[in-house]
Amino acid sequence: MAGKEQSHIRFLIVLMLFTASCCSYGDRVVLSIVGVDISHQLGLNPLKLGYLFSGFSWAYVVAQLPAGGLLDRYGSKRIYGLSIVAWSILALIAGFIGFLPAAMGFGLLFAVRLLSGLAQSPVFPGNGRIVAAWFPTAERGRASAIFNSSQYFALVIFGPVMGWLVQRYGWKACFWLGGVVSLLLSVVWFRVIHSVKSHPHISDAEI
Repeated sequence: MAGKEQSHIRFLIVLMLFTASCCSYGDRVVLSIVGVDISHQLGLNPLKLGYLFSGFSWAYVVAQLPAGGLLDRYGSKRIYGLSIVAWSILALIAGFIGFLPAAMGFGLLFAVRLLSGLAQSPVFPGNGRIVAAWFPTAERGRASAIFNSSQYFALVIFGPVMGWLVQRYGWKACFWLGGVVSLLLSVVWFRVIHSVKSHPHISDAEI
């Protein structure tokens, strides 16, 4: 611990939640940005494209309660961190599907989006759990507002970047970018996130 000097580790924690939520939303919206190009390459009609758009949400909704149970049982750092790693790998895989025959592409991409929905289900339950642990009651509203704003900030950042990528390098690059950025985030996550009392740099005053 940092002793009696006041620390402000909780603000770094909420910044991590904001960043992780941005990456999560970036992964969710990528399909809407690259949908036209994927449809042309894989020969998708509007019905199949609709299934791809909704597949993530089906899995995400179903997995909310199990994700909350895992967070409670094994801790937010571990489950949330593994969630980041999992959706990163799935994003990388989604990009490589572009090298497969079109006949296989739809089924595999649909499976990847389902798995990504499962992988990202701990994000917002985890955000709420970590904020409840790290912030006093008087600060929880502001902390929650910060990570909730990530869904709009992600569109501001990832929308133009991915639009440029898909035009310049093709739709596969968008998935790869998201996967690499999230993998890097997971490394930082496991170094920065700790429980309140076990954080190596927190002060007694902040506890």
